[in-house]
Amino acid sequence: MGSGPLAKLKALPRRAGDRPDRAASLLLPVLIIIIGMSVLAWRSYVLSVRTERGTATLAKQYAAYAADITARRVDNAVRNEITRASEDWQQVERRPPVTMAALQNWMRGHDWIASALFVPDADPSRAIYAADRAGKPQALEIYTSSGVVRYTYDPPRLLARVKPLVQLPVGATRELSQQAQIDVRYGNLNRGAVRLEHGYGYIAGLDAPLSTYAIRASVNTSYAPSDWENPRVISLSLAGVAVALTMLGLMLAIRGLRHEADTMNLRAALVANVSHELRTPLSMIRLGAETLKRGARLGEKQRAEIEDSILREVLHLSHMVENVLDVARMQNRSNKALAFTPVYPRDLVTTLISTYESWIRSKGFEVHLRIDDPIDEQSWDREAVSRAVLNLIDNAIKYSSEAKVLEVVLRQTEEHVVIEVKDSGIGIDAGDLSRIFEPYYRAQFSDTQTRRGAGLGLTLVQQIVASHGGSIEVESQPLRGSTFRLLFPRAPQPHAPVGTLAPQTT
Repeated sequence: MGSGPLAKLKALPRRAGDRPDRAASLLLPVLIIIIGMSVLAWRSYVLSVRTERGTATLAKQYAAYAADITARRVDNAVRNEITRASEDWQQVERRPPVTMAALQNWMRGHDWIASALFVPDADPSRAIYAADRAGKPQALEIYTSSGVVRYTYDPPRLLARVKPLVQLPVGATRELSQQAQIDVRYGNLNRGAVRLEHGYGYIAGLDAPLSTYAIRASVNTSYAPSDWENPRVISLSLAGVAVALTMLGLMLAIRGLRHEADTMNLRAALVANVSHELRTPLSMIRLGAETLKRGARLGEKQRAEIEDSILREVLHLSHMVENVLDVARMQNRSNKALAFTPVYPRDLVTTLISTYESWIRSKGFEVHLRIDDPIDEQSWDREAVSRAVLNLIDNAIKYSSEAKVLEVVLRQTEEHVVIEVKDSGIGIDAGDLSRIFEPYYRAQFSDTQTRRGAGLGLTLVQQIVASHGGSIEVESQPLRGSTFRLLFPRAPQPHAPVGTLAPQTT
């Protein structure tokens, strides 16, 4: 269990204010459920075994009873048939003389007789013999007052004469019922109880003259055609499935608790980062304002530098406030209504870079802007697209190392208007590329915890691009930088008259 649910529960990150018995409060009900289901499974298994044993005992007893009763009925029927043949011969003798025709008529009345020889006591030389069929018949004799009749019989035909007494029930072949399957067997069979494939049987021998035959009664104790439908197997299988589902639920609960804990930790980090980021620009703005207020002797150059610094920090502060508001909307699952207006992408990008160029350079970065011609007018939310590009620039600054160079590219293809932000930073591992757009997810670097952020910037960028019907692509390799590519679908343009040029705004 070192790597099982218990270990996962112990490894759950704790937050301030968590109850110390949170893991135990989750584990205790699960353990109670598992123990209860195990007890029920064991009890069900025991009852199934007892039921099977009782069924087997009843099957053996009923098979023995059915076989013995049927054998006795067949024996009595055979004796009655032989007795009836003797009585019918005595009727023949009462109407002398006994002729060949009379002997044959008597044999036809008892078709199980194969041949007969009548030897009169008065004159044995006048014996009469008649044969009906060849084979290996058995011999019997009838002694009367006028002579002796020696005849042979065919056991299969005699058995066929009395076989209607052997009951062959229909149905009940897959469950124990009040009927047994009865059949007649030939040969030197072992008498007594026998174990069959799907139940139990009993073999009872017949008396002479059918001593080479036996009656077998079989009772089926299988409740289902396969072992998988056996009650015992069903009980164990259902118990196993229930325990497995419970363990799956426990693992999902652990995963949910872990995700919740990670989310709360990241939210706490977000609050801490925002507090720190707000404190720094506010301090700079306050310091600049106080300097301007008291600095009557400041020169025009110094005053302009302080004003640029204040403006730079105000822009940075505005950017952070917008991100915080977007995070709040995301957590409350409310979307901000976008205001789509005609926008020239060239103006949007150049204005954004010129506005934040001072802030970018204050971080020690150089930014290179490359815009291809022509770029058509689009229907965008100017503020949202600007914030998406600014978030990409902020990420590039945040995750860059010694190479402090940024490149912003604006170009147009047949289907898209593309905005690219390239950096030469630390890059992203291939295993993190598929998750970087998840809320609160941060790629694992050796110094992830020292870099500010809460893993929401790229999520906001993706939502903004998706709200414009576009998509985002990423190309990155560790230590070789990253390229984020925003693809906005081109708006349909009106066709210009032949011989004229569509206007372009620069």
